[in-house]
Amino acid sequence: MFGKVVSILALALMVSCQSDSIYSGFKRMDNGAYMKFYERSNEKVTPRLKDGVTFEMAQYFNDTLLFTTVGDEPVDIVLEPAAFVGDVTDALMNMHIGDSARMVVIADSVFSAVMEMETPEEYAGKAIYYDLKLLSITPYEEIEASYMQYLDSLRMAEQTVLEPYRNAENEITESGIIVLGKTGNGKTANMGDYVNFDFLLCSLEGDTIMNSFDVESLDFQYGSEDFLSKGFTEAVGMVKEGGRLNCVLPSSLAFDSVGYQQIIQPYMPLRVELQMNSIMSKEAHDKFVAEEKVKRQAEHEKVMEKQRQLIAKYVKDNNITEEPSETGLYVIWKENGTGDMAQWGDKVAIHYTIYNLNGEEVESSYKYDMPMQFTIGNGEMILSIEEALMQMNSGSKVRLIVPSDLGFGEIEIDPQLLPADSPLVIDLELVSIE
Repeated sequence: MFGKVVSILALALMVSCQSDSIYSGFKRMDNGAYMKFYERSNEKVTPRLKDGVTFEMAQYFNDTLLFTTVGDEPVDIVLEPAAFVGDVTDALMNMHIGDSARMVVIADSVFSAVMEMETPEEYAGKAIYYDLKLLSITPYEEIEASYMQYLDSLRMAEQTVLEPYRNAENEITESGIIVLGKTGNGKTANMGDYVNFDFLLCSLEGDTIMNSFDVESLDFQYGSEDFLSKGFTEAVGMVKEGGRLNCVLPSSLAFDSVGYQQIIQPYMPLRVELQMNSIMSKEAHDKFVAEEKVKRQAEHEKVMEKQRQLIAKYVKDNNITEEPSETGLYVIWKENGTGDMAQWGDKVAIHYTIYNLNGEEVESSYKYDMPMQFTIGNGEMILSIEEALMQMNSGSKVRLIVPSDLGFGEIEIDPQLLPADSPLVIDLELVSIE
């Protein structure tokens, strides 16, 4: 009934009137809306919260029309509690069907409170006007009854759709899963086992909703929690290792009367195809994880030892006399700045140029003539830069020699210039501190 999606301009209606000043020709209503009426109907009923309303709207600034529904569909919304004193909800709740009125708000409210941005200079402190005409009111009791009727129709439709599957010679579990087919002779998962599987989730009409076959297999500890839904989890426990399962989940075992966002409707049965790649006991899984951790640690130590050798050669070849910090970072001073030192939590602006140990440039902010801004300690920057900044003040320039674990770690920045696990060199300038 209220299917029209309200645009960002319509959302911008939800603004506050934060000024205490009296607008010429406007009356401050009891709920805080500043309004003046063009037309008053003989109707007695005003809308309540949760009522549906249909209205026309036009938005003006300095006699310039910014937005209007004239010539288009009117706005349909359900009234929610006012987010701000004097917003459009407050205005509409003072109106009767057939009333026409103008309301006024401060433009700053539109930009700061709703759009979460600074008010453009030309709008700052100035008024925005909204012309409103209330076309209809739908009591929330009627909306609720209509929605319940809609749910009933979906529930009945599901039973009709499932009937052929239930009447066919298909296995039906005690919980209600309809098994269309299954293969495999391996074991099934016990509670606590770790399973690796692929799955396809689709509607009974064949429309794909989720498909891991085209992406990546999933790992899941069976029984630790429901995966997607209790019916899906039960289905996972029915698939034999190396085998497949094709089944139908009634909505009661899927997303029931709630559905899922706009993807799965209430009372929507689902078809599931599962392929069980492997099943591992908790004990075997824990042993595997521990062995992999030791293996990765050994491989990491080899990488770090190679890096230490490369950095030591770079330090020797470039006659660097500075000692590294406890973390392994070399800070070589090029130019001292002035003012206070940067601190944890400061917002800073920096310029940087990144090189590999061969001296090849990888990236530089100077090319864009725009310093990078971020807050120290918010995890927005690599560790080496944050560590160095804590020793610098505005105008300082340093060169950093950076082990990969203080740089980009296992991330490949460039396959040729800066592959994964590469040490790097950074020329760093602290431009300013806020």
